[in-house]
Amino acid sequence: MTIRLVTDSASDLPESWVHAFDITVVPLHIVEEEERAVSTAAVSPDELATIYERLLADPECTGVVSVHLSRELSRTWESAVDAATRFGGRVLVSDSRCAGMAFGAAVAQCAWAAQNGLGLSGVYELAERLSRGASTFAALESLEHLRRGGRISAVAAIFGSALAMRPVIVLRKGSVDLAAKARTTSKAHQRLRTLLRDEVDRGDVLVVVHHHQAGDRAEEMATEIRKETQFPERVLIVEFDEVLAWHLGPGTVGVSVTDLEDPEFPIPSPSPQATD
Repeated sequence: MTIRLVTDSASDLPESWVHAFDITVVPLHIVEEEERAVSTAAVSPDELATIYERLLADPECTGVVSVHLSRELSRTWESAVDAATRFGGRVLVSDSRCAGMAFGAAVAQCAWAAQNGLGLSGVYELAERLSRGASTFAALESLEHLRRGGRISAVAAIFGSALAMRPVIVLRKGSVDLAAKARTTSKAHQRLRTLLRDEVDRGDVLVVVHHHQAGDRAEEMATEIRKETQFPERVLIVEFDEVLAWHLGPGTVGVSVTDLEDPEFPIPSPSPQATD
């Protein structure tokens, strides 16, 4: 008997992680007009209800924990809560209040704990705890893509008119804030690494370097972070999924940091993301 984990594609889970921990990943949607991406869309309650029903039909599945992209950024959490009401308490829904592998790493650890016998309430509480302590920093080439997606009202107010600057944003506890700004991409990446030091030094953590069309920059970022940690094998590189990439824009490099609950957690080698 076990608990199953469900999440959305904004968790950026690599395919190897999805298979290793038997996680169900629901794709968020890109909305296109005239063959051009114009917006993004959340998962619907009916889509999630269908998945929950299928998982719970397995007699080995005693419950589902569904962990999703921050509700400040997507309506997927609301859809999951709506869908969960149809299953009499057998589905618990967690708002990660973050994005990317900040909560993807939390989901994977929860799935591993479930495989090792942790029950429904315990898995849910673990998801809440790990997600609440996670954060994602990102160095963007501009704010234009966030502005287009309607995700920068607070950041834009702080950033003012200095749009030629390179912003470094942080997503933590559901809030997107401006963490730093710099005149060049290289300076922005230096500021990002400085901001990360306290996060990486706080104890056992998993660090994931994300990017969108910036593989070389991501490699450089990962190399520098590995020099500053006792656990370089816990610093991975994973591309942003297409929805996060659409909002952040090309050239973005981000870094997610998530507490490692158990040092025995087996970290699979990353491979391209997959959706279920």
